[in-house]
Formats: sequence, structure tokens, C-alpha cells
Amino acid sequence: MSARARSRRELAARLARKGFAAVEVAAALDRLADLGYLDDRKFASDRAQSLLQSGRLGPAGVGARLRAHGLTEAQVQAAVTGAVESVSYDARAAAQALLDKRGLSAPRSAKQKGRAARLLKSRGFSDDVVERLVGDPSLETLPEDD
Repeated sequence: MSARARSRRELAARLARKGFAAVEVAAALDRLADLGYLDDRKFASDRAQSLLQSGRLGPAGVGARLRAHGLTEAQVQAAVTGAVESVSYDARAAAQALLDKRGLSAPRSAKQKGRAARLLKSRGFSDDVVERLVGDPSLETLPEDD
């Protein structure tokens, strides 16, 4: 069983939960960084690439996940930008694949369009991608009985 990579903040919180004193945690984190085992920039880059390649998240969704790991805004922006470039990311194709997987590839009713748009937005796809694939569901009225 292998451990997954963690950010500095995640590892600090984990060690604190295990009962280590703040001084011990700081010393351990510094030692791990000196040895090259703890590098938030590399962690951010690897995690961003992995999340984008999974096809379940758009760039904004990847950024949100990285922020949740305790990374700085500069680290997040650099990682997302680098990942988009390095994996030849096509947001429209990734969004379409997600819709296909969820059975929403050709939403017809306003309700289906709304569901598809909410899914894509919740996963961090841009308004432009959502509008190209789904249209603007807010312009259509919901039927009374659907």
C-alpha cells in the first residue's frame, strides 16, 4: 500500500491530529522539504494534471480542489496553467465526455439543459463551454409538468 502525496498544510494537520507538538511538526516538515519529499509546487502540478486527465473537472474545479489542499493562489494558478498546457486539455471535449457519461449528451428539455449546465458548472467548466454544449438554460422556461 502506498501513501498518496500530500501538501505541506495537509501533512501538518495530519501530524497535529496524531498529537505531535507544533515545534515537532515544523521540524519534520522542514526536514522532509530539505530531503525533497515535500514540495507543494510539484504536488500542485502533479495533482492538477491528474485531475484534468480524469476528465471529471474543468480548470476552475481543479483550482478549487488545489486550494482545498492548502496551496497558495500562485501555486494553484501555475499548476492549472501548466496542466492545461501539458496534457493538451480540451475543455469542450472533457465536458462533452462528462455529459455523455451522465446520459445528458443531448439535453432537450429546459429541465435537462438546466441539469446539464449545473453539472458542468459544479465541476468547474467555464460559462463559455457550458453555453456551447448546453445553450443558455435560463432563457427557456420550465414546463409546468416535467
